[in-house]
Amino acid sequence: VHELSFLVLSQPAQFNAARARHLKRSIVEQIRELDQEIAPNRPDSVFLTHELFPEQEGAWAITPILGHIRAAILKSTYRTARWLIVCEEQSHVNVSLLAHHLANEDYREKLFLGYPLYDREATIIHHFAFFKNPTSFLYPYLRAGIALTVPLVDHLVQLLSDGSPRPAFMSDFFIDAAHEFALLVWQHGQGLPLQPRRYFCAKALPSCAIHGAAVRGHSTSGIERPDSPDQLDTGCTDNPTEVEQIMFAVKTCTKYHKDRVPALKQTWTKYVQHLRYFSDVDDPSIPTIATSVPNSSAGHCAKTLEILQLIGDELRYNGSLQAIRWVMLVDDDTILSTSSLAQFLSCYDPSRDLYLGERYGYHLMGTDGGYNYVTGGGGIVLSVAILDALQQTCECPSASSPDDMILAACLQRLGIRPIHSPLFHQARPSDYAPELLDRYGTVSFHKHWQIDPQQVYNRWFRQQDEHYYERQQQHWSCPPIYKHSNAEGELVADLHPAVSITPCNANGSVREHRIGPSNEDETGRQPSQQPHQSDDRHQQHPERSAAIQSKLTRWLSTTIPTATASNAETPQTPTPTMAASEQHITRKHLCESNELQSNGDLLLRRQNLQESTNIIKHTDL
Repeated sequence: VHELSFLVLSQPAQFNAARARHLKRSIVEQIRELDQEIAPNRPDSVFLTHELFPEQEGAWAITPILGHIRAAILKSTYRTARWLIVCEEQSHVNVSLLAHHLANEDYREKLFLGYPLYDREATIIHHFAFFKNPTSFLYPYLRAGIALTVPLVDHLVQLLSDGSPRPAFMSDFFIDAAHEFALLVWQHGQGLPLQPRRYFCAKALPSCAIHGAAVRGHSTSGIERPDSPDQLDTGCTDNPTEVEQIMFAVKTCTKYHKDRVPALKQTWTKYVQHLRYFSDVDDPSIPTIATSVPNSSAGHCAKTLEILQLIGDELRYNGSLQAIRWVMLVDDDTILSTSSLAQFLSCYDPSRDLYLGERYGYHLMGTDGGYNYVTGGGGIVLSVAILDALQQTCECPSASSPDDMILAACLQRLGIRPIHSPLFHQARPSDYAPELLDRYGTVSFHKHWQIDPQQVYNRWFRQQDEHYYERQQQHWSCPPIYKHSNAEGELVADLHPAVSITPCNANGSVREHRIGPSNEDETGRQPSQQPHQSDDRHQQHPERSAAIQSKLTRWLSTTIPTATASNAETPQTPTPTMAASEQHITRKHLCESNELQSNGDLLLRRQNLQESTNIIKHTDL
């Protein structure tokens, strides 16, 4: 066992670091049990990338840090090191079995061992490599671990040394570390292919030395935890995230109002309380919020920053949105599970400046080290705490710059790095090896190309979303009522932005929510809470702020009609014959929603109502 050095691909986020530290402790304890002669003060041979290479943006991609690995890890154990084992924080390692099997391999050769994956079809995430025969190229499942001999590591370091030209197949973008590392080792057929070994496994088997950790099941709070008896040091928050604490922002444009938006309304948006569609035009039938940025096929930087500005202002001015803790930016062809997203976010603290999704890397082999970014198609999650600083400091080089990359560059200047999760996906399910997809934890897919988005949603997400909301309904202690006061002070039933009475407290009492200042403090929040945004931003950019407030006001006045006492519509009570989704929309939105809905279904049923004359405008607040 003293011939093995381990490198765990880890992240500094509290939850991720806790899982990595747990794996490290497990490996170290196994090594010491197997070799009682190891000196107590001997340095550990298990390293975590976020601790060993804190300034290396490309540590997760392996290739950019090969030289650092040789110097920092293998040099410290050069007298005994024979193998470098690379795995992930979710891996499980049986050190005894691994040492037993590797003893039968020749450590003097250049060996690259692991569990083999292959593409079923040519895929964009691998730059359509091997498009004539995608199954011919094998790349490793990193969660199942890979084993590299020291001679192979030395060979790769020499290949990437400063005096050698960079291999032509290497792109400025890093997307899939396992595939790109396998390409480097293979070297267009001049190098070495991955050699499969049965003791590297995708799932747990008695004969497995390393296997990828499957999700055992969610705890009562819906948190994914490591497969271990030690459940205390996971970094998960005590209070689980609910879908109602997430604001979903959909980027769309006129071109896709008739095909992509209907697909959204038939799938995941049915289960969303806080939803906004941002487009290049006003479309009351959806309804959309029109931005001032024309649609572009190149990039959407200006549009995305304006969306964040609009959301930030609404969170500031709309007192009923105080519970919002996260913002999820998605494309109009993103397919996702709201319940899986909520379960995933339950492991992170929204009071921190956090930025999460599927990580890509750019220019990681450059002299400046490059940077990582969350790719937009799978969804970009931002904590609300991050919005103010981002809006004050971030600018677009041009309106059509790539929004996901510019957003990451702005956040990096603020010292905020992305948190990666393999549960977010920039491409379709068919673009990934089946072993990489978690049936019960996946958050998102992207693209409608050559697929039926409703079928993808039904197969991957519908069941858990329905079960999530069935559990939510069981907590309701009273019938759904949604009311507001008319000019005469009488309570009338209606979907109205000013006042909602939501009788869903645990004790059955009525609680009231208002938009804007009431009897809390001048900002409309509880005294103990911090504002979402800073007043300085509005004072520094009064024209921009006024324009955004005017835009929100126009959207509110066109999408939320107000009923009078004579034409008020009483919320429909769900019946056993109603479809499950219809029951959810009626009960969920009338009982728990206390904001301006852009979901549409209830609003469309109120098209015949008179236009509002008493909507509370942001400028009035």
